[in-house]
Amino acid sequence: MKVKIQIDIRKLIERGDFRTLKMLLEDQDPNVIYEMIEELETSEKAVVFRLLNKDLAAEVFSKLEPDEQYELVKMLTDDEIKSIFKNMDPSDRAELLDELPADVVTKLLSFLPKSEREQTLEVLNYPENSAGRLMSPYFIYVTKSMTVQKALDKVRKFGKDAETIYTIFVVEEDRTLIGTVKLEDLLFAEPDTLIEEIYTPDPIYVKTNTDQEEVAELMKKYDLNAIPVVDNDMRLVGIITIDDIVDVIDEEATEDIHKMAGMSVTTTSYFHTSPLIFIKNRLPWLLGLLLLQSISAYIISSFESVIAAVPILAAFMATMVDAGGNVGGQSSTLIIRSMALGDVELKDWWKVLLREIYVGLILGSILSAVLFVRGFMISHDVMVNVSAAISLLIIIIFANVVGAMLPFLGKLMRIDPAVMAGPLITTVADLGGMWIYFTVVTHILGIK
Repeated sequence: MKVKIQIDIRKLIERGDFRTLKMLLEDQDPNVIYEMIEELETSEKAVVFRLLNKDLAAEVFSKLEPDEQYELVKMLTDDEIKSIFKNMDPSDRAELLDELPADVVTKLLSFLPKSEREQTLEVLNYPENSAGRLMSPYFIYVTKSMTVQKALDKVRKFGKDAETIYTIFVVEEDRTLIGTVKLEDLLFAEPDTLIEEIYTPDPIYVKTNTDQEEVAELMKKYDLNAIPVVDNDMRLVGIITIDDIVDVIDEEATEDIHKMAGMSVTTTSYFHTSPLIFIKNRLPWLLGLLLLQSISAYIISSFESVIAAVPILAAFMATMVDAGGNVGGQSSTLIIRSMALGDVELKDWWKVLLREIYVGLILGSILSAVLFVRGFMISHDVMVNVSAAISLLIIIIFANVVGAMLPFLGKLMRIDPAVMAGPLITTVADLGGMWIYFTVVTHILGIK
């Protein structure tokens, strides 16, 4: 269905049937329009934007990748860009300006009235990925001395432009945040009731420099649809809604996945990222791990006499290496995720250590028993299979513990646990597993 819509848009543009195209688009959700135009050429996207009303155009424009936005800025007329830019949310404006050349930024800022230009520049001054960058200045606030009737009048007057009307923020006369009141409480209260009689004090809030990941955790923990943002003097300066946080959660999840894979983070989608950027992001870790893996050649060469004496031992090497990497990767992922959710803290390292030793012992016992039986398909020498099974037991305990402890080491060194543990665990487990395997078989089989 999506492909059919794309083809229809192209045909309508080619035929010049802009009236039909405008009718097709005007009642659509911004997300649907974004999906419709995603694969169109920039010139075709420009046609679509010229047909959208200014509010809808601003919403769709905010969803485009930075390179697409820049191409459209160059293609559309000043008046068309001015209309879109003026109707964008300040946080979306700031995100766009971050990606554009200085001369284009200057031109776009000149399109805004003085008050909105100052508002956008203020957002740009906040640290990247902070609450200040995410917040919207469009919200409804009331004072505690107001009556319910006056508060409802204010909701009716400003509600259309506000990010949310379901949570209303209560402030002092100097805009110091003191609480919140729900719309439903206003609706069911008597009109002459004072706000101070029904509002909820001590709200959950964040400051302008709070990291966006912490904002997401707070909103999820307290099930908030909006969270107030205050400055250092506790004055209310903006709000962040759950819609903004959904995007943050996606970004943070992508970032963590990239880090765990040993890659630098890319901010654009797959097809909008140059292959050279992927190479640049992946190569440093791959080179480092390749050099680290060269230690395995040294380990193998130092036990060359062992392999020469019992060649069948080489058949178990892959099993040892793979098992260590797999187990270490599982325990590492488990702890990193638990840290992200706040279930595990740095002080819990010793509890985790004891638990993972126990888990590793059970897993290792089961897997080594399976390997001992399966080993007879490779070798009929009982002692070889025993040595392989014991080696696997020790490797699994080792890898499980290392995988669980590396995130704690990263946290202690103030390095993102995903960066520390993700790329390293497989290599460390491989090298440690290789050394453990040859050391154990050497002693059990009495090879010199």
